[in-house]
Amino acid sequence: MFPVMGYVTRIEQQDGDRFSASVDVEVPAGVSHVQLDTEVFGSAAHAVPHRIPKNAESANISVHGPGHPEIEVGDETRVTCFAKGELPD
Repeated sequence: MFPVMGYVTRIEQQDGDRFSASVDVEVPAGVSHVQLDTEVFGSAAHAVPHRIPKNAESANISVHGPGHPEIEVGDETRVTCFAKGELPD
């Protein structure tokens, strides 16, 4: 596994003090899964590991959770890449 940078492409505040956001990441060759580091979105934020279709060059990862994260569209955030044969926790 190894880190790459993703970019926040959408962030929306929702009713009930919640947010949803999207992060785009360029996927290096040989990667089968990517997992967003949700730390910048808050300790209760949740993003499911994203399986990469064969020959994909990019991925869009959704994240959601409570609160108002101090991150904006265009900001960088860390994404962990897993090579074929490695599985995310």
